[in-house]
Amino acid sequence: MTTYVHLAGIESGYGFFAPNVPGTCKLVFELHYPDGRTESQVPAVSSNASGLRVVTLLDKIGRPQYDPLRELIIKMLALAVWREHSDATMIRAVFGVVMLPTAEEFEHGVRESSEFLYSYDFAFQPAGSKQPNP
Repeated sequence: MTTYVHLAGIESGYGFFAPNVPGTCKLVFELHYPDGRTESQVPAVSSNASGLRVVTLLDKIGRPQYDPLRELIIKMLALAVWREHSDATMIRAVFGVVMLPTAEEFEHGVRESSEFLYSYDFAFQPAGSKQPNP
């Protein structure tokens, strides 16, 4: 068995089996602006590999393990979004799970739905403000 494992490359990640088939966690940022506008944005990535890493990260932080760590990671992601939209004064991060229908349900017209898990609000100072940002 050991010889097979080494020849097939299974002992190292990404050799034969999929490295991780992520769950269906989803993170959406609601950007709130001083003029009352609201926009929605999902985490942006620059490549498919980055996308896989973000999806895997969301899957891992979606598990109920340590809430302060989850909030810190989501805050870091929100800060990256705020850097792209520095005129936003508040970002609400909404974290949930996409519920996929079974094959039978899909045949009967049932489509995916979302289940809310967590929400975090992060306030930011306007870009021109002299007060420090969080």
